[in-house]
Amino acid sequence: MKRKIFSVVLTLAIIIIACASGCTDMSNRNPVVTFTLDPDASSHIGGTFVIELFPDKAPNSVNYFINLVIEGYYNKFNVSQVHEDAMVVFGDPWYKGGNNRVIKGEFADNGFTQNDVDFVRGTVGLALDEGDPDSNYGDFFIILDDSAKDSMNGKFCAIGRVTEGLEILDEISRLQTTSSLKYQPYASVRTLTATVELKGRVYPTAETLERKNKPGYWDE
Repeated sequence: MKRKIFSVVLTLAIIIIACASGCTDMSNRNPVVTFTLDPDASSHIGGTFVIELFPDKAPNSVNYFINLVIEGYYNKFNVSQVHEDAMVVFGDPWYKGGNNRVIKGEFADNGFTQNDVDFVRGTVGLALDEGDPDSNYGDFFIILDDSAKDSMNGKFCAIGRVTEGLEILDEISRLQTTSSLKYQPYASVRTLTATVELKGRVYPTAETLERKNKPGYWDE
């Protein structure tokens, strides 16, 4: 009997040691997306930033974001707007990606009260066509200033928060902008890859609508 107890204790000790040296922390099972920036873009800004997604706050929106990551939509995806020390927008205003799918906005002003995430520094939100709450087709923005919550809470869908790499996004936000398009950075910034860690969970295909607006041009 003593030998059996010793064997069980030894096995548990080995598992604990192994996990301490390399097991994924499963206490927080929210999916995590890692974006790697392309240092060969004209800005030469490289590095990575990491986003923890909040599927309990915006379930269909998070599914959609994950779907796009897995499809490779966010590989070589450009920064389309920079607002100094306030916000960075990743987007496809010229419709080069050809994404015809949009999702219903999961935020309070659109009748979705489950999403109570504040738009503070690091919060990731989904961009919209002006006047259409159900128009996100993949563009997203990252808030760099806590004061944004005063004007954005309840008006946009928050899907997660940056947990690593905010200093890189600060740097991007301070890039010089073009004279013709007020917020477009003069030097390009783009992702190289985007990957997602699902932590053993399954995220279904998002419910989508057909995109109404297919501009193919810069839309401020």
